[in-house]
Amino acid sequence: MTGLIPSELVATVLSSTDIVELIGGYLPLTRAGRSFKALCPFHSEKTPSFMVNPDRQIFHCFGCGEGGDAARFLMRREGFSFPEAIEFLAQRAGVPLPRRRGGGGREQEDGRLRLYEVQRAACEYFRQSLQAKEGEAAQAALAGRGILPETIERFQLGYAPDAWEGLVRFLTQRGFPPRLMEGGGLVIPRPAGKGQYDRFRDRLMIPIQDPAGKILGFGGRALGAQEPKYMNSPETAIYRKGHQLFGLPVAARALRETGRAVLVEGYFDCIALQQAGIAEAVAVLGTALTREQALLLRRYVDQVTLVFDPDRAGQQAAWRGLELTLETGLGAAVVPLPEGTDPDGFIRKEGPEPFRARLASAQDLVDFALGQGPVRGGVEGGVRAADRVLPVLARLPDGIRKTRYIQRLAERLGVPEQAVLAELARLPVSRSPRPEPGAGLPPPPPLVPEEKLLLQLLLLFPVLRERVRQEAPGIQGEATRSILEVLAGPEGREEGLLARALAHHPREDVRRLASEFLVADPEAFPEPARMLQDCLKRIRLRADRPGLRELQRQIGEAEERGDPEAVARLQAEYQERIRRAG
Repeated sequence: MTGLIPSELVATVLSSTDIVELIGGYLPLTRAGRSFKALCPFHSEKTPSFMVNPDRQIFHCFGCGEGGDAARFLMRREGFSFPEAIEFLAQRAGVPLPRRRGGGGREQEDGRLRLYEVQRAACEYFRQSLQAKEGEAAQAALAGRGILPETIERFQLGYAPDAWEGLVRFLTQRGFPPRLMEGGGLVIPRPAGKGQYDRFRDRLMIPIQDPAGKILGFGGRALGAQEPKYMNSPETAIYRKGHQLFGLPVAARALRETGRAVLVEGYFDCIALQQAGIAEAVAVLGTALTREQALLLRRYVDQVTLVFDPDRAGQQAAWRGLELTLETGLGAAVVPLPEGTDPDGFIRKEGPEPFRARLASAQDLVDFALGQGPVRGGVEGGVRAADRVLPVLARLPDGIRKTRYIQRLAERLGVPEQAVLAELARLPVSRSPRPEPGAGLPPPPPLVPEEKLLLQLLLLFPVLRERVRQEAPGIQGEATRSILEVLAGPEGREEGLLARALAHHPREDVRRLASEFLVADPEAFPEPARMLQDCLKRIRLRADRPGLRELQRQIGEAEERGDPEAVARLQAEYQERIRRAG
């Protein structure tokens, strides 16, 4: 049993899960030989070191050392416990599990998985309401915006009726308790403490999803004159608005293919662009772009084009977005729109092609700060613009992008490049981006080469395991002994059990070493049987090294005293010990 989930069911769930498909819902995976690679989601990096092996259903990051199976990925990525991860994978794979109780008799409703379930049920209610008679006004509002039926389906748009307890009744009938509804931000407790009422009423409902497509919360657009015009789900145990991007699951494929994101402010800006064929459009969630969102984008693209409203707030948000994207290693540009126009309105009025033309002529950092014409305000205007650009350049890592911005700024200001470099030198030293959670983990203790090779061979080639006893002679590393113990046990006879036992081993160094070795390509070991024999010989010789040195000392003494019989006897013993080692 694992928690209250039988071990055989855990095995069924994991064997029913394709780890490439699962992780591919979070990260843009690209093929690398027999495996797949991506930028690691657990630490900041510019070169992909995160590998996923479909043959062994395991992942490993060679940068931070994190690794394991599908359940381990969800535990690290979503903060699930092991039972929660298995329950999520079971629901995903359609494998029925017995209901369980948490610690202290607490029902499953207190878990994060139930929060996902209640959000999905709420989405179903909103979608049904949109298609019912009570949703006719909402349907008309969507039609008035030019939103097509297939777009409504694609984004799972819905309608919250103008009723106080419609969603409460629906979720209650589905077996969701009030505490879970409140925890999901869907209902509000009445002031008198008796019952709850719907948070969203008479609003177009827009589901907010994570990269894997799980619904986290909602945005609600008022149909009438009620305020606020937009109401969003509050932050919950599964939803933090500054960490997500609207439309990412829909845009993911286009982001990977184009290498560029078109970033807008509003839900319907994103929806309108997507419908117009600008498939790489995503939106921030009612806030200025955050560092977490920029890092999320960097896992998909290397270039971001920001399209923000032309008002003062929009311009400030665009500038902040430029700073963040550049600091996190992305290329960035800004598309200015006509006064009083947002992307949704522009597309509806002008159509997709004029918008694409504006994307093609997006302004970089220098042009956005200085304007595309002559610098306004003469020398003073140039100084003010430079004062805005230089602190951003100071925070960029040295490289081609920074050098080109410096050259561009000098050219636009009509000053020598050396003058720009001199101004930069007066500014504080560039700060490094803050590491993401998971960065800087200590590396596992180093293994001696023979033990490392031994573990690689035994993990990659099951047929070799019978040749090694549980207590292999001369093993020094504790992690090596721990892995050999697992291999010698019942888990070592079945690959699924072995992967799970190592992925969830109590020792962190064991987990990290095992995932590193299991993700390797077996073709890198062309003669595994011979390599194992040589490896075991070196281990035995190393274990017998003190005895061999003693024999060498005795042989030397026998030679010094002129005793040929003792020399011959000791040399024969020395050779026999060498022979036994091999």
